[in-house]
Amino acid sequence: MVKYPTGNKVKTVRAKHNPPKNKYFNHMTRAHGYVFDSAVEMHYYEHLCTLKLNFKYHEKFEIIPRKVSSWGKTYQHRIYTPDFSIYDDKGNLQEVVDVKGGKATMTADSSLRMAEFINRYDVPVVIATWNRQTKTFDEKYK
Repeated sequence: MVKYPTGNKVKTVRAKHNPPKNKYFNHMTRAHGYVFDSAVEMHYYEHLCTLKLNFKYHEKFEIIPRKVSSWGKTYQHRIYTPDFSIYDDKGNLQEVVDVKGGKATMTADSSLRMAEFINRYDVPVVIATWNRQTKTFDEKYK
């Protein structure tokens, strides 16, 4: 009888669990009782605190309501969550701020959500990017 080779046995080694890396290479930062998505967001929070503005962090806004089509398919509602929502003294929403680390973080999806938010709430969206040379925030309206 011919003995056929069965091949090498492969040892299965468990790899240590490494959390997935963020595609924009930002690091979550804990400060002032909040968990910020990036260090740039934390610095903008400190900037708003020095200006003594009335604002909220990561407030959710519904931009498209839930819909059931005539053929029975249900579509989920869509939500836009800006980084900061700035209010006036009377409690009216003045503007929302989205902090971006660079051009790569301004995706087509985020741009579409901002446009839907502006269309629904008629409130300007400010995009704040960190300028490394001047060490300040460049703010522009969407």
